[in-house]
Amino acid sequence: MANLDIADWLNELGLADYVEIFAENRIDFDVLPELAEADLRELGLALGDRKRLMKAIDGFTNKEVVAAPPNDATAPDAPGAPAGERRQVAVLFADISGFTTLSSERDAEEIHQLLNRFFAAVDDVVQKFGGSVDKHIGDAVMAVFGAPVAHTDDPERAVRAALAVHDAAAELDPPMRVHAGVAAGQVVASNTGSAAHLEYTVTGETVNLASRLTDLATAGETLISGEVHDALDERLDGEDLGKKSLPGLPNPVGVWRVNGLGEARAYAEGQFIGRAAEVATFNGALDAAVRNGRGQTLFIRGEAGIGKTRLLHEYQRLAEESGFQSYGGQVLDFGVGEGQDAVRVLLRGLMGLAPGAGQNLRTTAAERVVQTGLIAPEQ
Repeated sequence: MANLDIADWLNELGLADYVEIFAENRIDFDVLPELAEADLRELGLALGDRKRLMKAIDGFTNKEVVAAPPNDATAPDAPGAPAGERRQVAVLFADISGFTTLSSERDAEEIHQLLNRFFAAVDDVVQKFGGSVDKHIGDAVMAVFGAPVAHTDDPERAVRAALAVHDAAAELDPPMRVHAGVAAGQVVASNTGSAAHLEYTVTGETVNLASRLTDLATAGETLISGEVHDALDERLDGEDLGKKSLPGLPNPVGVWRVNGLGEARAYAEGQFIGRAAEVATFNGALDAAVRNGRGQTLFIRGEAGIGKTRLLHEYQRLAEESGFQSYGGQVLDFGVGEGQDAVRVLLRGLMGLAPGAGQNLRTTAAERVVQTGLIAPEQ
């Protein structure tokens, strides 16, 4: 294995299709043992390939175990942890509000069960939004978006996850309230620890800032740093709390309270020029929908920067001019993440539901759209 790189290893497994994906996400043999099946799902691996790769990872890990030296052998110096790599990430902390009071009212076994339910709910939310759980600390969860798997919108994913955590905690038995903090910036991601025990984690001022924002937040609040605020632009429904001096940080930092998060900002439209063939195709689909009373599906595909978003907004404008209503949504994981497929995203937009909304909110929304006639009861 020493002379084999990750690309060769994937080729030997018949998984050459994923060499580029592993390279883009900087996955090497140091990170490999830390990958879970949820991470592979985020990377877009098919079910069979995920199972095949998880089995190979187990085999790879077992091969790394060496025999114990004889009793009279001189133990070599323990090797240091592998050098870390700098990554741009978003870090989320979510902490149970009033946990001290909860603890005083219950015995140790009840608290253990309560924490397990909380951790399971939060971990599930983090996974759905493409993050990874770094650790559980007391009654808090630390999650990372951007390592080991990176996305272009990790700050947004972290904030959406924080909002969904509030909803998920409220659905638990007993219902819980949470305070959360999200910070974005550079960290060092590495296998940290000793020769006897290593774990993949991130360290740096960004982690400290997210933790301090969580301490500052009150029950039901999500506070974010300036870097996260800047990444969200007009989508953020929030309040500027000004600069705050936080313990352990050398300078005051800008803090914002999150009230909600909308969809991607509207496109700044100028005159639409060209694309006559594409527009004709769309107009044909509109005419067919009106004529036949049945929906049509169009698939827009092209390289980054070619104008897909602008074309989509032109389609939306044409549809609305023809009397159609438009509903949109962002599919964060192209159907890979649970609950992130296009149909569910569009239904949430139609019903006015935020990602991660609890059962009570979903029931109320369903009743509302039926009462208004937007959806027929039999549907």
